[in-house]
Amino acid sequence: MPRLIEENGVKVDTQGCVSTPKKNEIMYNPDMVTNRSIIICALAAYKEMGWCINPDLRCLDALGATGIAGLAWARMFPKAQVTVNDPYTAASERIRENTSLNNLEAEVCNMDVSVLLHQRPFDFVFLDCYGSSVQYLDAVFRNVPKNGVVAITSTDDAALYGKASDVTLRNYGGHIIKTFFAKELAARLILASVVRSAAKCNKGIEVLCCVALKSFITVIIRVIRGPSAANECVRKIRQLLHCCMCEDRVFYPLSAYPIENPYSLLSCDCRRQSSGKLAVILGPVWCDEIFHPAFCEAMVRIAHTLHLPPRVTSLLQMIVSESRCEGLRGEDLHLKDKENKLSGDEELEGERDKEDDYTSGGEGGGGRGGTAAIPSSEDMFDMPLPKKMKVEPQMRTPSFYFNLHRHSPKGHDLGKMSKIVEHVQRAGFKASRTHFDSEAIRTNATLAQFNQLLLEFNRVT
Repeated sequence: MPRLIEENGVKVDTQGCVSTPKKNEIMYNPDMVTNRSIIICALAAYKEMGWCINPDLRCLDALGATGIAGLAWARMFPKAQVTVNDPYTAASERIRENTSLNNLEAEVCNMDVSVLLHQRPFDFVFLDCYGSSVQYLDAVFRNVPKNGVVAITSTDDAALYGKASDVTLRNYGGHIIKTFFAKELAARLILASVVRSAAKCNKGIEVLCCVALKSFITVIIRVIRGPSAANECVRKIRQLLHCCMCEDRVFYPLSAYPIENPYSLLSCDCRRQSSGKLAVILGPVWCDEIFHPAFCEAMVRIAHTLHLPPRVTSLLQMIVSESRCEGLRGEDLHLKDKENKLSGDEELEGERDKEDDYTSGGEGGGGRGGTAAIPSSEDMFDMPLPKKMKVEPQMRTPSFYFNLHRHSPKGHDLGKMSKIVEHVQRAGFKASRTHFDSEAIRTNATLAQFNQLLLEFNRVT
């Protein structure tokens, strides 16, 4: 590794640095260049959106290491009050040297992260953790102001991807197994821990962006003050029912009552075809939006303005497309809505006819003049949940995605991913590619519907 390294216009001395803090107090990880560039875009987008309520933007790089992230902020935003901290003495001394090397003004601290966060408020906080970030979350939300933004990077792959279940339960209070949508599941697991820590301080969150690459997972959130916001966010932490046979999944409904037949929540029929326990309960995890389209679009504009590397701009562009997850447009969407409305009216009319038969005591009715039909065991299996149980929120961006290698018909080459996305959209569903998995499609179609669409696409092509 060369002694002087330049990144985002900032030079740092990396003599004696290693990529893991367990071997040395001074750490520099070249694999995190993309993450640090994304954080620069997030800080600039936060400033552009006008969310900061303070005249002077107070920024904290809580675990600075060489200070390369915080010094890049000081260079690009000279009016911001940048604080770079590191709990290790050798690292804080290196940060001071790098600050003088670049002729920049930044406050350098040598304090425990939790102590610093309890003492002073910051509008923008960046936690670049080597491993888990849960030990800092309570301190982060202690003094963060209204509309403050917190960016959290975690690298504890073993716990987040189900390789160390005991560590996952201890750190995040949840259960995770290996799945084809593991990256988004890990991000939602982190967000659940973030929500619980924020709620202890009567604060809620709005998720702005989630990025998961090979070496890290980063979540960027905006803080919303007030107990009502905290209560609303806590209700969005749900368990996830996952079918181990076909990888179908669904969030548990928000209810205090037990579900007699949880398999009825899934769209697959694996329970009919096989015996035994085929599904597991994962989480609890965050079940709401994980992207803010306007914020992500602002990050893309800033990435182009700052002439960041192509890998950063292309990644952010895919995140924007994923956050929109568009379906039908224009006249086609209007016709589809009209068709759904007509079918809904027909179903409602049918329900009214059934109610009339019931109250009049007609044949097969449950009134005084008739005998109520007792459903069979198979009908009970397919019986839908009561309407009060169906409370899953209608999200702008569908949760999770389907891997084509896992769900494509056997013996068929599906071709280009963009063609499949267009085919799913023409069928009336939202669809887009996802940065979590280059071989997956995010859609609001159920697994059964998605499999049928893949078969249709294979016949057409």
